[in-house]
Amino acid sequence: MTGLPAAPAQQGPVFVTATKALTWEEGLIVGSGRVGAVAYGPADAITISLAHENYFLPVNPRPDAPDLAPVRGRLRDALLSADADAASGALSDGVRASGYGDDLIWTDPLGLCATLTIRTPGGVSMSQRTIDPLLGEVAVEWTDLELRRHALRLIAPHGSESVLLALESECESTSMVELSLGAGEPTSFDTGVPDASAAVNAIFEGGDRGLLVASAGDGPTAIRAAVTAVTGTTWEVDGDVTRSGAQTGPEVPRLIRVDITLPPTGRNAKAAGAIPTSWDEVRNGQREARYPLTAASILDLQSGSSETRTEELWAKARIGDKNARRRVVEAAYLSGRANIIASTGELPPTLQGVWQGTWRPAWSADYTLNGNVQNGAMAGMTPTGTPELALSLLNLVLPHLDDYRDNARLVFGAEGMLLPSRMSTHGRANHFAEQYPHLFWSGCGGWVLRVIADAVATTGNRSIVDDRVWELAEGVLRFAETAFPEVDGVLRIVPSYSPENTPGSARVPLATDATIDVAVLRDAARATALLGRARGDDSLDERWSNVLRHLPAYRVAGDGTLAEWLDPQWNENIAHRHASQLYPLWYEIDPAFDGDGEDARRLRAAASATVRKKIAWRAEAPTAPPGRMEMAFGLVQLGMAAAALGDAAAAGTCVNWLAIDHWGPTLTTTHDAGRIFNLDASGGLPGLVASMLLGSTTDSLSVLPAVPAAWPRGSVTGLCARGGLAVDHLSWDTQGASFTVRRLPGAGWLAPSDGTRVRLTRPASIRINGEPLAGGQLTISESPVHVELEWLRI
Repeated sequence: MTGLPAAPAQQGPVFVTATKALTWEEGLIVGSGRVGAVAYGPADAITISLAHENYFLPVNPRPDAPDLAPVRGRLRDALLSADADAASGALSDGVRASGYGDDLIWTDPLGLCATLTIRTPGGVSMSQRTIDPLLGEVAVEWTDLELRRHALRLIAPHGSESVLLALESECESTSMVELSLGAGEPTSFDTGVPDASAAVNAIFEGGDRGLLVASAGDGPTAIRAAVTAVTGTTWEVDGDVTRSGAQTGPEVPRLIRVDITLPPTGRNAKAAGAIPTSWDEVRNGQREARYPLTAASILDLQSGSSETRTEELWAKARIGDKNARRRVVEAAYLSGRANIIASTGELPPTLQGVWQGTWRPAWSADYTLNGNVQNGAMAGMTPTGTPELALSLLNLVLPHLDDYRDNARLVFGAEGMLLPSRMSTHGRANHFAEQYPHLFWSGCGGWVLRVIADAVATTGNRSIVDDRVWELAEGVLRFAETAFPEVDGVLRIVPSYSPENTPGSARVPLATDATIDVAVLRDAARATALLGRARGDDSLDERWSNVLRHLPAYRVAGDGTLAEWLDPQWNENIAHRHASQLYPLWYEIDPAFDGDGEDARRLRAAASATVRKKIAWRAEAPTAPPGRMEMAFGLVQLGMAAAALGDAAAAGTCVNWLAIDHWGPTLTTTHDAGRIFNLDASGGLPGLVASMLLGSTTDSLSVLPAVPAAWPRGSVTGLCARGGLAVDHLSWDTQGASFTVRRLPGAGWLAPSDGTRVRLTRPASIRINGEPLAGGQLTISESPVHVELEWLRI
């Protein structure tokens, strides 16, 4: 649209959509990491819903986990006899005796802090919306019924608690700005979360600023959000809204500042910051703060397309246009990383990042830790050049160590720590039902250790492993030592729950020896060893070795797939969205699957069969439920396993399903194909793509392990690898590949004594800084090493 102030030169693409945003789930998003805004509705009455990463409404009960001591023996005996129904009955008796009723206890939901509405006279004849993922700027641009041009631009300065807006018009105009609590919109999928709006109160002030203070709860769990809006004009309170007129004209846009803070008590909100002098000032500050993160890793698949209108681009991709499909993956990688960066502050992204538009969010918009957080929002943080963001997970889990000790004691009768599968304001394992017995999933603690170990392994930053992290590591180990009975010399994981699947022909999910439980324990031992090495403390290694010696072995099921339950009494159920049994392939490949031995080859073949059958099952009905294209991070699980197995075609299928079916016109993502606003795909796709281009251990690099034939040439910047390595640039074509790698300062302690091994999936000659590589091992220092690969014809 011409006639409006021209945007300065951009370092990345600006995408455009003409699709109307009728609901908040279709809106434009901006986020600072700490606060978020989603803009939707007609251009002349734009609604902006505001949220803060810490504003979880204390509206749900917080009982301790149920004390199952009276029924623990019955539970275990029934499950060891494969009588899941009897075990479920014992569980029901135990939870009722602990005071639980029939209602599912939800985590406290991410709240809606306030709603800003901007009403502009003149009507709308045409509108479009723009998205700049690198900069983090979005805009609604429109012409009124007299064909005069207007625009509203939004930026949430990175790291701040503010949202800045610019109202632009080529004519004299006065918009009405309204600040209210907001009625909220219904969610597109009702998961049964209670409506929290009745628990929230709001007070308003006017004058030189509009102030709304929203509060919920009382006593020590009470929370308040103060939203302060400044337009440069006077605000007046009118019941449950405060209003201000904002004049705009052809010369200077009207800048609006909204600050969202969480004051400890009452109405003592922090004073609003100054309104910037120009929008260019806002953009320049945002570039300085945000570009080091969003531009850290860029994917270029040489799509040959510069298409930026999202509807047209995605339509071409859906009908199989190869260039459009590559362009869609590039755009998904860029915008997915941007969405995660915009919603990572002190805490990691929730299921909805840092955005909210409803009082009944799907699954409470919480932290779901049986896959959504790890395979979803956080999957791309470390490998795509921003490992510092992964440390936000510690701010979520470390404040609740005492809750984890209570969980272990009450649920399993164990010492140590049992982390829950869902969290927001506490760490109590009290969210469960007969069909979702989450309190028995024991893998969260070890999985958290893996995420933190990878942050250490890619940066070399030893200071991450402080006393609290080490306390968590020891707590996870102590739980493993004390929670599980030994039967005939084997530790039995009982009760066990493979998220969120039920064994074939069974009525309830309770079982024994879920593969993911064993895989996480094995991986936790490796993660803890690295954390201990960073700390100079190997005191936990031998204890872990003793646990590992008694764990059940991996098993190939009768149908040739990798068994999801290691006890053969339980039947497989391949027709499910989760693929938890593939955990051994998602990070450093489990040693049982690595190497040329017969057992390792057999397990890899079984894992490959699982990937193929899961993909075939989804392909039979690749739409949102009642179809089978649900739960985006399940595709990440399949794709990352495929990448580790060198199955480029399967990994490429998962990437395309994610990018084409789980991205919307505003470059936001969904939980299922085309429905339920959700960040899993935003983080999961970049992580999956990174795993297809580079794998690593602390002493090896796997270069281009799973590049699909549809990507014959391309490049990526800014990947991180274990061993404290930065792969600044990696490119490939039909003749060969090249990459530049260096070891980060302070990561020398991770350097293998005999060099870093380069692993390739196809034969190649290797040259290092122009000279042939001798011995197959790279010596990598802080000085960049340039590696050239030439594919050999065989």
